[in-house]
Amino acid sequence: MDDRHHPPRPGRRRAAERLIPPSRLELTRRPGVGPDASLLGDLTGALVVELGCGSGHNLAHLTTRGAHCIGIDRDPFKVHRARTLYGHLPRLRFRHGDASDQLRRLPTGSADVCLSIFGAFSFVAPRPLLAATANALRPGGQLLIVLRADDHHDYLTVLTRR
Repeated sequence: MDDRHHPPRPGRRRAAERLIPPSRLELTRRPGVGPDASLLGDLTGALVVELGCGSGHNLAHLTTRGAHCIGIDRDPFKVHRARTLYGHLPRLRFRHGDASDQLRRLPTGSADVCLSIFGAFSFVAPRPLLAATANALRPGGQLLIVLRADDHHDYLTVLTRR
């Protein structure tokens, strides 16, 4: 990871800039290692929601695969940063707030994929978030969760909504 994922230290400012989407979806803490976006199948026209989107890099990449994306984060700094970096992309929106609350605002069964890549499932009680995710996902939709197993390994789980 580099300093793109963290706020600058006090007294240190970097100019915010628009970025082009990254060339790869990163699902682990080691860039270039592990599965890529092909794990999710064809995303053309799909609605992808990231729960804990951070700076928006992963969703920005998924827009290049034809997805319509919504990033949710409870940290207002991260949402502001994501909007600054990728708010110019036409199929990408960012929302500030609690992931469960934001998912409940989506129409039932409207999401094709929900992602939590070291995101909301790492920080909140899973039961209410799972219920909100299940409500937002269409039948056959996928929930991809990546959690830290330890200092050197990550758990990646993909669940399919019945």
